[in-house]
Amino acid sequence: MIYSFDIFDTLITRRVGTPRGVFVHLQRRLLADPQGLPSELCRRFAHERVAAEYAARLEARERDPQAAHQVEEIDFADIHACLGRRHGLTDADIERLMELELAAESEFLYGVPEMLARFRALAERGERVVLISDMYLRRSDLKRLLDGIDPFLLEAAPLYLSSEIKLNKASGRLFEHVAEVEGVALAEIQHIGDNLISDISRPREKGCQVTLFDACHLTPDEAFGANEDDFGWQVSAGVLRESRLTLDSDRARLGAIHAAPLLLPFVHWVIDHARTQGHDRLYFLARDGQVLLDIARRLGPADLETRYLHVSRLACHRCVDQDYEALVDWILVSHREMSLIDIAHRLSARPETLIERLQAATGLTGSPDTPLDDRTRRRLRTLFVSNPELKALVLEQAALERARLLDYLDQEGLTTSDPVCLVDVGWSGTIQDSLHAILNGDEPNRVSLHGLYWGLMGQARAGAASNRKTAFAFQPGQFWRDPTALREIVECFTAADHGSTLGYEARAGVHHPILNAEGAEIREWGLSAFRAGIHAFSDSLSRWLTPAEIMALMPHYFSRLEFLVERPSVLLAREIGDFPYSPDPTGRLLPFAPALSLGEALTYHLSPGTRRGAITRWRQGSLVNSAPPVRLLMSSKANRVSGLLRAVHPRALVRFLPYPALMWLKQRLPTPMLRAARAMLRM
Repeated sequence: MIYSFDIFDTLITRRVGTPRGVFVHLQRRLLADPQGLPSELCRRFAHERVAAEYAARLEARERDPQAAHQVEEIDFADIHACLGRRHGLTDADIERLMELELAAESEFLYGVPEMLARFRALAERGERVVLISDMYLRRSDLKRLLDGIDPFLLEAAPLYLSSEIKLNKASGRLFEHVAEVEGVALAEIQHIGDNLISDISRPREKGCQVTLFDACHLTPDEAFGANEDDFGWQVSAGVLRESRLTLDSDRARLGAIHAAPLLLPFVHWVIDHARTQGHDRLYFLARDGQVLLDIARRLGPADLETRYLHVSRLACHRCVDQDYEALVDWILVSHREMSLIDIAHRLSARPETLIERLQAATGLTGSPDTPLDDRTRRRLRTLFVSNPELKALVLEQAALERARLLDYLDQEGLTTSDPVCLVDVGWSGTIQDSLHAILNGDEPNRVSLHGLYWGLMGQARAGAASNRKTAFAFQPGQFWRDPTALREIVECFTAADHGSTLGYEARAGVHHPILNAEGAEIREWGLSAFRAGIHAFSDSLSRWLTPAEIMALMPHYFSRLEFLVERPSVLLAREIGDFPYSPDPTGRLLPFAPALSLGEALTYHLSPGTRRGAITRWRQGSLVNSAPPVRLLMSSKANRVSGLLRAVHPRALVRFLPYPALMWLKQRLPTPMLRAARAMLRM
């Protein structure tokens, strides 16, 4: 038995999406440094190189069309000789071009770990192994490339090369030649390769045993938006494939293939935008900003100071009491069941100190963990507005928490910096609005803020001059429907290794954040491997592309994310499916997109949106993770039936409205009307 290995896209592959990417890379180099070559060749090198190979093959066949033994392969020199004739190149020009191409191939090629390990195991076990390739490169060229990856390949196996033998795998005759030289029957050849014709169909027709290895082929999400003449796409697709083939865990692959392409361009944009606007310090807001800060520090902008700011909606919103009724609305609003202890959390970082006072003022004497029904919550809102004791309690706590927050902000330099540049993922910039109100409470517009966001869904209500917000990936009003799953997937990608900020405390003269305990579950999920994948992709892409070229890829990556939200890959759905996620800073953690049982799927269909979120945050991801009967139950037809059942509720009308219209209504309707609408939709 002989084990035969294909070489390209089996044992080795490239860091570009397709072989043409090598020529596109050379074209870029020649445009930057023509080296005396014709300008037309430099400008169109990728096209001309492909055309020369095609022409060289035609010329080889036309030399003697009646020959009994047709030439089935050309070599590297034939291609470049044809290119030289087409453009009037000297022999020195041709040699220089050949050397440049080989050097580029050497830069982009790497070994496929799975196949190299299989090859080595067979060879060290004493099995007979051979290398067989349909390739125009000469033996010396290929030896140079293979020795740069793993010299053991040619030490352990003879090489059968179509450019040398003038027979190829695609016809099947190269397998016959190998069998004859090695002295074995064709049935004794076990061949492994990636091409369905030359590595599978033809050798099988000749009687060989075959194994398909197509892991080096681009997956649909790697090939998404393919543009072979775009070097940015070529490198991006190649690095995505390299991450899939070489990283040692699926958590790392998730970080490299799905998270890093969305985050790296944003961080480059933040750095570029900060420099353009004259900022010398960046504050990355917890918790989404932690991984963004890590990426920024790895990029190493020496002219920018980068800091991490422990803030949260909870820690900031409770401190803003200029509009008391708006503060009460925020205290009582929740996307899940709410109890008295949750209300205490909204008021203070030390909720246990308020329970007795809240019970006395509200008359709620049961367990503080008991969920409050809608009627009780409406009664509580009336009490918070009309009861002087409760109002005094709320304002007292707001003042206490605001003083602690201001001490922390002063320690971090926000009260003395102007303007202050904040970095966050999104989605409305309400933390920035609260910080702006807190920092300028005594003196309007004393500190101006400029927020840089991955994406923004809504417009700011604060004055634009002193509270600016700029978005990168998408702008307010861009979506017809609120892309909840898309936003929450990005939030999973930017998860931190610590809990949310609940408040602040002073210890030994230093102001520290008080954090909840969410970080442990996220670390156990595999955050370190996930982050390693992000950094591996970022380092690889940054090796080949400039910051401007990486930023230019963002529309492509965003379209790819939109595609994957609706048609998720198995890797994305499975690895993010068990991510411990909570949309509420004091809420319990639930799997983001778990596999569903039939009962859960039925409950999902018959539940309103807020209750669906407790079952799965991402319907399409759960579909991929669930069994076939569940997929059938949650199909689009079943969705239409359940939609009719829910249409009798006023909530259906709101869901029908496009997201920009909802945002317009929220900003234009009087506050009492908004409160009444929210109460009706909670019924």
